Amino acid sequence: MRLRRNLHDGLGPGLAGIMMRADILGQLMTANQGAAEEMLLELRREAAAFMTEFRRVLADQSPAELDGKDLDDALRTLGRRMSRATGGTLTITTDVDPAAAAVDRTTQVAAFWIAKEALTNVVKHAKASTCTIRVRVDAGLCLSIVDDGVGGAGLGHQGVGLTSMGSRAAELGGWCEVSDVGPDNGPGVSVTAHLPAAPCPAPRRPAR
Repeated sequence: MRLRRNLHDGLGPGLAGIMMRADILGQLMTANQGAAEEMLLELRREAAAFMTEFRRVLADQSPAELDGKDLDDALRTLGRRMSRATGGTLTITTDVDPAAAAVDRTTQVAAFWIAKEALTNVVKHAKASTCTIRVRVDAGLCLSIVDDGVGGAGLGHQGVGLTSMGSRAAELGGWCEVSDVGPDNGPGVSVTAHLPAAPCPAPRRPAR
């Protein structure tokens, strides 16, 4: 179950990005040769990143975006990559509490995976123009991903992605909810999660 979840969460976004770029490439082949060549280079880079992520998932390693980075940097990197996958039609903004860098790594990894799956759903289903990721620290890590898309897409059944977000939160004693934003607040989907967190352990001082 864990390998299935990691394969889905880790590789799904890469495949989604490759497929979207392939669709855009087909449109550019006759309309804009220069842009088509640039998109082809993007496809090659995305395919190489996909293979790297595939090896990391099989080795049960944490996401590459978190290597040597905190959650804020990792989410910004992810947002830029997912935005490029749409050809720039989706603007993704991040707003991360600096205190998030002080929570334990396990919680940061879980929050990243939830955000990654939520963004994948936005790219694949929402037809959104904007998406905002917010992270706050309040008796744990509070995460929200809200888009302005069509709403409701993918919410009618609990597939691997929605189940994965819930299980990652539940493993830490938290919760994750996915719902339509609602007519009063405009269209879109909101993903909200709360993850109990512990402070990062203080670095051990060498014995004298």
